[in-house]
Amino acid sequence: MNKVEFDYRNCDREIWEEELDDFVPDRILDAHIHLFWESCLDNVKPRFPGSDANIQTLNKWAEVLYPGRKMQYLILGTPHPGTDVAKHTDAVRQDLEGIPGVRHNRLVTPSCNIRDIERDLKNPQFIGLKPYRTYSVTGDIAECRIHEFLPHEQMELANQNGWWVTMHLSRLHGCADQYNLDDLEEYTNRRYPNIKWLLAHCARSFTYWPIRHAVERLRDMPNIYYDTSAVTDVRPYVTLLKNEDTRRIFWGSDGVDAAFFHGHYAALGRAWQHYDTDQGDLKFPHCDGRPILAVYEQLMSLKFATEVAELSRDQIEGLLWRNAATALGISDEEEAANS
Repeated sequence: MNKVEFDYRNCDREIWEEELDDFVPDRILDAHIHLFWESCLDNVKPRFPGSDANIQTLNKWAEVLYPGRKMQYLILGTPHPGTDVAKHTDAVRQDLEGIPGVRHNRLVTPSCNIRDIERDLKNPQFIGLKPYRTYSVTGDIAECRIHEFLPHEQMELANQNGWWVTMHLSRLHGCADQYNLDDLEEYTNRRYPNIKWLLAHCARSFTYWPIRHAVERLRDMPNIYYDTSAVTDVRPYVTLLKNEDTRRIFWGSDGVDAAFFHGHYAALGRAWQHYDTDQGDLKFPHCDGRPILAVYEQLMSLKFATEVAELSRDQIEGLLWRNAATALGISDEEEAANS
């Protein structure tokens, strides 16, 4: 395990106890979290050596981050460069087998065999696909379109089976990009009406601008959902909560590596950047300089946004658990088994 896994500080505990404990409900469903094994990499050095994360890792972190809460997960295939997809898929299957209240979206690349995908999705815990822009057939990971890293034959298969697709949108303007909006409109309304699209990172809106320009079109598209993963700016949350059906919004952390560090995703005008305070030379001459975990920054922003949007307690519980549990088909029997 990476030492960062256990880097929980007194300042984190204070924030939980004083500001988050009363906000977070008794049950949480993290709809955007990853498992990772170095053994699934093919001759590639991992970014974080020793950072294997299995279901036990997630639960250990949850015991610290969300004390006393019951946890469920939508676990996504991890798109680390050099991943052996078959090995990774099998490792996930073995790790999750028989655990109630857990679902998985399988990692897919344009080179994945359709028959292999169809075989793996026969597992009832596997409910969808996780493509990623780094696998774009164009080689351009910044400006590729959806079909260039999630090919049409895979979308056709997902449509036939009513699967989920967790989509981290590419292109510089994310959900505000005209091609992305046109493609999603075409896919949801006409070409692939049975796919359920989970748009990661508030439709990849880490700042106010993309979702502000896209939300009016997105909310008119069927089968569009959002996860909150890694977004720490309050403005995208306020925009979503005030302009979308809150039942289409799911909590997600993007843990372990992308959320369990001390810092946040800084909004810089219309741009944004991951910022780890342990890597910077910050000075705090006028305040109590103790940065907290990014996942707590995210929860703090979401809490504030629910206050601005005047959400009810029932709607808050929906965001953090019930919306995803209902949409992902987690049964009452699974809920009971997970209690």
